[in-house]
Amino acid sequence: MKASRPALLAGLFLAAAASAQVPTLPGSTPNDEARFLSGLRVAAGSPLEAWQRTPEYLDHARAYATTWRKFDNRYFGKMRAFAARELAPRIGSPQALYYLFSGPDFINAYALFPDVPVYILVGLESVGSIVPPEQLDAARLQAGLANLRQSTSVTLQFGFFITKDMKVDLEHTDFKGVLPIIESFIALGGGEILGVEPFSPGGGLPGVLIHFRKHPTAPEQSVYYIRADLSDDGMKSRPALFAWMSRFSPAVSYLKAASYLLHEPYFSRARSFLLDRSVAILQDDSGLPLRTFVGTGPWQITFFGRYAGTLDLFKKYVQPDLAQAYQNGAQPLDFGTGYKWRLGESNLMLAVRQAAPPRAEPAAGAAPY
Repeated sequence: MKASRPALLAGLFLAAAASAQVPTLPGSTPNDEARFLSGLRVAAGSPLEAWQRTPEYLDHARAYATTWRKFDNRYFGKMRAFAARELAPRIGSPQALYYLFSGPDFINAYALFPDVPVYILVGLESVGSIVPPEQLDAARLQAGLANLRQSTSVTLQFGFFITKDMKVDLEHTDFKGVLPIIESFIALGGGEILGVEPFSPGGGLPGVLIHFRKHPTAPEQSVYYIRADLSDDGMKSRPALFAWMSRFSPAVSYLKAASYLLHEPYFSRARSFLLDRSVAILQDDSGLPLRTFVGTGPWQITFFGRYAGTLDLFKKYVQPDLAQAYQNGAQPLDFGTGYKWRLGESNLMLAVRQAAPPRAEPAAGAAPY
């Protein structure tokens, strides 16, 4: 029996509809993801909007907000004021910041150097990844958010990361490595993430590049994180890192809670690189030993806070010459930092080179350090 025209048209319509591709809804943006992880409101129309209305997410947001307020009051706000009062007049407007042994600690670097165009963070922790939260079920999402709170809690309470805990905490859930922490810190610091992309300085070293800005009319800034072994053996086998970093010289360097590794002979390449390529170095006592500045300057050194020795774990690194320098006079420091994070026990030292280091870039493949 011959089909009627209406029936034929209906059949053609159903066949066409069945073969048509269903349009894919846009996924969350890196900025949405960073704000979502941090307990901040996402953009209207984001696929993460619905999650933010759930009781479990609201608990996460409240917990993160409470921790951030304490960090802001105890550290972030005071560090910003210190930077404007003590650092900016002495170092001007550096074009880049080197932060070796940083792990995912962007937030302290951002507090002290809020305006540098380029941040270069280097650590042993994995770069990681973020599964778009809208792709996760409730159980996986809650596990990821809980782990993120745990991973950032030490820094937001005491101002530094514990490396051995990071290696475990950062690999447990769908928000892996340092990437979700750095993105979260950018959002908490008021930044807007514009883009995220893989990056390598060469030699097979893994990394990530994050573009952000402080507000819609602010210039773009960049955060590089590179996973690398900074020991002499590590740099000998993969020299591309320091060759690439030299392109940003002269830069300012920052060292904090660095396990006193630069006191050891097997970190001589990293030590030489910082002394040769930095126009200024801000550090606590776990960074470069005071004695290394002798004969590598001239440096103008200003001491802040109080040198109260080291934790028992690091007592072999006590510096009598640094203790004497602090007894001769130091400027006040109104926030805690480093391993001796309690107010009144912390120290910072700012060394400013009186003659800028050479800007010459190394030839391709060169390994000067």
